[in-house]
Amino acid sequence: MLERLIDHAALFPPASMSLEAALAEDEAARASPHAAIIGRFVVPAGALPELPDVHPPLSVVLSGSEKPIEAKERIEALEMPLGTPRPQPAELLASFRRVESLAPEIYFELVLDDGWRDSVPAAIGAIAALGARVKLRCGGAVTPTVEQVALVIASCREAGVPFKATAGLHHAVRRGEEHGFLNLLAATAVASRELESVLAEEDVAALDVSGADRSVFTSFGSCDWRTPVDDLEQLGLLS
Repeated sequence: MLERLIDHAALFPPASMSLEAALAEDEAARASPHAAIIGRFVVPAGALPELPDVHPPLSVVLSGSEKPIEAKERIEALEMPLGTPRPQPAELLASFRRVESLAPEIYFELVLDDGWRDSVPAAIGAIAALGARVKLRCGGAVTPTVEQVALVIASCREAGVPFKATAGLHHAVRRGEEHGFLNLLAATAVASRELESVLAEEDVAALDVSGADRSVFTSFGSCDWRTPVDDLEQLGLLS
């Protein structure tokens, strides 16, 4: 259930490690007793030329303003911003066509605005039509509400599109306004009417992740792999 759940994003804030330090930390993660929980190494497109020839499997983050990237061994995923809450189908298709040959998985990061109740399902439907995937930012400058996260999960399930999360998911279970990654896992297995209560739950004993659907929630990006692993160990969920 937890295999390859954490995409290691040590190059990104707040860790913001140098490439050398981030790769060393990633190597430590993959040599640890809990290596199975580590998924891809997340890298900005601009850092690709600096990577050594031997490197972990990659998820490459595009800003939308960099030069076109060249195919590189072990790029498993690309992550790119939508730009607008409800992209025009022609523009979205053009963005997808520019990169689809570079990685088997393409993630588009949602933009939440005041009209999110309409724009989220519409954007997810358009992404699903391309065979692409959804990325949801759960922290940082703005933390989405429980209701917003619930709508993303419900819309992804309805459209049959996987999503990954990023930012703000350092802890396993919700703390105050901070979302928990076990909450998201548990939410993939409950009825739509229960989504908000599961996402808002702060008691790990009330969360059932045994039926979690990893084909819906694929992974989450974290600049720090140790805190999530420590949380899981303290909860008795890792041996």
